[in-house]
Amino acid sequence: MAALGSRFYLTADGGGRVETVTHPETGERVWSCSSCEAQGRGESEGRAHAAGCSTRSGSLPLDHFN
Repeated sequence: MAALGSRFYLTADGGGRVETVTHPETGERVWSCSSCEAQGRGESEGRAHAAGCSTRSGSLPLDHFN
């Protein structure tokens, strides 16, 4: 069976992405998030992280973009 290539999932707010790849040494699927720098194992776990991850932390003042 052929190994899956790299896949990208956008985070919940669209501000980042989770990339899943097959680790070259172990052959298992691993993922990392460009938004919060979290990492883990498994395609489904990476997809679940992307669905719940948000770059909006709420720490910016309301008039930040005004």
